[in-house]
Amino acid sequence: MMEFYKSYMEIFFLLFAIVGIFIALSAPSTVISYAIALISGMFAGRLLYEKRGKIQFPYIIIILGFLIGYLVGVYYGSRKIAIIMFAIGAVMSYKLYERNLLKDTRF
Repeated sequence: MMEFYKSYMEIFFLLFAIVGIFIALSAPSTVISYAIALISGMFAGRLLYEKRGKIQFPYIIIILGFLIGYLVGVYYGSRKIAIIMFAIGAVMSYKLYERNLLKDTRF
């Protein structure tokens, strides 16, 4: 039996890659595909901000799993623009949390 704590990163990578594919395939247009990439990037930026100063590598790999899955499933639009939208969302969200313009209600 495989020990979960030793391979959780790979399991979540595959799980989020599959989720990314299904989300991308469910987008009915180019605009919605890009909007999903932007919003997903914002979630990624928030997660990276929350985990700053701690071990981030597993979270980066899991985020890349989702992004790769999403890019595999993008049917409408350009994959390059989807990557750019994802990156813009991640940086924008991280910076907004860093400047306290966005706040988490859990803290």
